[in-house]
Amino acid sequence: EDDSDEEEDDGSEEEDDGGSSNSNDEEDGGNNSEEGSDDDDKNTNSSCPLKMVAKINQDRGGIAYPYGGSDRQALFAVYDGHGEGGELASQYALGEVGRLLEGRLRCLEEEGGGTGHSDNDDKDDNHGDDDDKEGQQQQDEKEEEYISQAMKEVFVTVDRGLLDEPEIEPMYSGTTACVVLLRNNKLYISNCGDSRAVLATRRDNSNDTDRNGAADANESENDETTPMSANHHNLTTVLLSIDQNPDSPGEQERILSSGGYVSPPPEPGLSSRVWLDAAHTQIGLAMARSIGDHAVKGVGVIAEPVVRTHEVREVDEFVIVASDGVWEFISSEDAVEIVAGHLYEEGQDGGASVACEALIKAASEKWHEHEGNYRDDITAIVIRLKDLWG
Repeated sequence: EDDSDEEEDDGSEEEDDGGSSNSNDEEDGGNNSEEGSDDDDKNTNSSCPLKMVAKINQDRGGIAYPYGGSDRQALFAVYDGHGEGGELASQYALGEVGRLLEGRLRCLEEEGGGTGHSDNDDKDDNHGDDDDKEGQQQQDEKEEEYISQAMKEVFVTVDRGLLDEPEIEPMYSGTTACVVLLRNNKLYISNCGDSRAVLATRRDNSNDTDRNGAADANESENDETTPMSANHHNLTTVLLSIDQNPDSPGEQERILSSGGYVSPPPEPGLSSRVWLDAAHTQIGLAMARSIGDHAVKGVGVIAEPVVRTHEVREVDEFVIVASDGVWEFISSEDAVEIVAGHLYEEGQDGGASVACEALIKAASEKWHEHEGNYRDDITAIVIRLKDLWG
């Protein structure tokens, strides 16, 4: 079991020590400024393709463990800021989401929802009667509902809190947020924007129904599992979150009904966008949900996340949480393959930290291949689930 590194992606400040959570959160380039920029800066730099232009890294990522006073609880988060001062929005969200959610979890403990319970303990204990099991099930359902609602309320509260920050202009800047809470043996995935969380699980060919039930969606989106050709790794990729693009089902309808406008991707690989006007001249945000971006809040862009849950099983191997700097040119399946190759292949077992670095390097190389000297900010976390709690 390898110790985890835990750092914010601009190297400015560390979160709580990740301890033995087998996770790594690292930005390519360490404490240095990123080369390239976000979408707004891309056109600015295009006139000097041979010149490296440094910019402020607007991504943030963090790991907190132990979390909420429990050593069976950890928080993993990736934020991708955008717009002028987007790094301030992502920095604010990183601190406030973790702080407010921790407060809500401590309230849950005070109300009797303790974190000492493990679902595996129930499975191994054959002495409990049916009434005890039914009571435990009801408590688990109540806890799941409470935490899911808490995550939604925290995101909305943080979005409103940006208005009280004198250094942040939330009208034209904002951030994505992909936050994963691991509590005992359950994952809570709260996503707002186009950062993404994926799960790698061993494919059990003898039990397809078990594999197909891997993700439990609490929203209207269907669970999405994507089999991958992982060769001898025998892994299946499960999307724990869905990118909330402006033209996504449900997202586009909400924007249009709120008076907004959505333009389709101008070409494959580019984003659809939200606009304030029919001529598509005002704003042009490339996501349907975000923290900040208050200029388009009136036309259906919301801060409330989609929250999903997933019960960690014996066949689950690792989770990847990353900003779109990874996903722009690397598919979820390929990302799982890259990480698995550094976790399992002979002579490559350097743990989650090495696997995470390899994923970031691969993403950087893809950016160079497709965009030359321009590169978006890249942030990734790899969480190895085996024997996570020791």
